[in-house]
Amino acid sequence: MSLLRKAILVNSTAFICLGLGVFQAAVLSRVLGPAGIGQYAVILSALVLAGQLSSLGFPLSFLYHSQHDPANTKVYLINTIWSMLLMGAVGGVLLTVLIYCKSSYFGEVPWFTLVAILFYVSILLQRCVARNNLLIAIEARRLSLMDLSAMTGAVLAILVLAGLGLLGVGQAILCFVFAAIIRASLGWFWMRRNVDFSIKPSWRINRKLGLMGVRLSWVDLMILVNAQLNILIIKYLLDNFESVGYFSRGQRIAMLAVMAGQAVLPLLFSRWASFPEDKLAKHVEKVMRFATTVCVIAIVGILLTGKWLILILYGREFLPAVRPMMILVPGAVLHLLSRIFIPLLGSRGRPEFVVIVLMIAVVINAALCWLVIPTWGIAGAACASTAANIVILVLLTLIVRKKYGIRVANCIGLNRSDIESIVESLPKKTLWWKR
Repeated sequence: MSLLRKAILVNSTAFICLGLGVFQAAVLSRVLGPAGIGQYAVILSALVLAGQLSSLGFPLSFLYHSQHDPANTKVYLINTIWSMLLMGAVGGVLLTVLIYCKSSYFGEVPWFTLVAILFYVSILLQRCVARNNLLIAIEARRLSLMDLSAMTGAVLAILVLAGLGLLGVGQAILCFVFAAIIRASLGWFWMRRNVDFSIKPSWRINRKLGLMGVRLSWVDLMILVNAQLNILIIKYLLDNFESVGYFSRGQRIAMLAVMAGQAVLPLLFSRWASFPEDKLAKHVEKVMRFATTVCVIAIVGILLTGKWLILILYGREFLPAVRPMMILVPGAVLHLLSRIFIPLLGSRGRPEFVVIVLMIAVVINAALCWLVIPTWGIAGAACASTAANIVILVLLTLIVRKKYGIRVANCIGLNRSDIESIVESLPKKTLWWKR
């Protein structure tokens, strides 16, 4: 199966999962209300940041070394598994203590939610290892099934709890953890034959994985910090969950255009890691042409329908989310274009360029948030986020242009040969004019 067909398969599943995610967000928003959604968003921000910090980049380093040294894949795998068990346990304990002790910031949560949070980091890290094991051979069907099963399970759990009148913030967090359990279970089921417990963990291998992991993980960490920073600062400066709830719903609508597109990015990392240097520039330009076309359509579509989407999905009480959403949409779409350059640099072993760019963007985002949120509120946070995304795209474009000879003019809009290539990659039974 060609990379384009695999991308189409993964993106098709991602669109289904996106639909399920939108439905899930609508149910949660209507049941929990602005304040409940705000608390849910703050805790989720802490969960995803804790998972990334605890991993130290080991899962991504495992993928990188397995691509460049396939003969020792099982050695890298078992060392990554044991390391993630240890770091996941430590990360889970620290996160649980933080949320419990800082209840004035995170809000009160039930004891069973704290138990789920305690195990969440370990579950997440094992899911990351299993997912990257599938990415080595670009197992698109299994990757798609993993995500689809997890989203379906979480949505069903939320519907059952909502129907019984038991859905609160704590239960919503449980459903989030439940989705991670499904992903990890399926991933381990498919990965089990590659796991050789007779191989003993090695300090030398773990050091090798850790050094590259830290280099690579800075990229994902900075992306997550930049994405979650606004929510955490809004809660700190405005000190109410309602504002966070409005901002998070506006942010979610703005990100609709890029959520599905991001599903294909790990495939690009896996492909570009072993791509010939002389063919790399043309392939990246082709991917960018497709992405820019989708982005233009997405910006227009969401700007025209965003307010109605908020009304239909979340209800009139979330109308204050419209203004930040309108500001966030252009930045969110530019974010997707930036995310195409990030796996390019990472797959070629040059993540430090991305780290520097993202650190600059995080500083700009944080500084602007502190300056404008007290005056402009959540609209100021949206402006800060969009400004940071513009900076990221401009700087990364300059870097890849210099390093790989990628021409910006060749990255804008699909041409005729691109359209013909996409059509040829589609299953013939979907092409009604060729029947």
